[in-house]
Amino acid sequence: MDDRHTATLSLPPAVENVRTARLVAVAAARRAGLDEDAVDDVRLAVGELVARAVLRHERAGLDDDVELRMVDAGDCFEIVVTDRAGEHGTLDSDGSGEDEVALALVRALAPEAGLTPATAVLRWPTA
Repeated sequence: MDDRHTATLSLPPAVENVRTARLVAVAAARRAGLDEDAVDDVRLAVGELVARAVLRHERAGLDDDVELRMVDAGDCFEIVVTDRAGEHGTLDSDGSGEDEVALALVRALAPEAGLTPATAVLRWPTA
């Protein structure tokens, strides 16, 4: 028997959808049993990652959806944010370092973070 519960949200790459992603992720995190401090971390991390994905799509000229997957695996809560921009949506081409700051924040918020240019996988323990 599989104890994993998964919900997937596909969002058009628009800034106004960042709030929707945060709200859905917070509801899923609470349902998975995370404490309120961890729920706040989920809210911040998802906001950063979805906003980053939206910007990457914008820079790449893509209308493809950004995907947010939330998994309650029993012993952990997992968030996966995926964009389709590939190398075409490169941020920080202006040398601002803004993307690195956002990724550093996300790494600080999640106990476990796997970050690639197009996919972020974050995990919080639930036990």
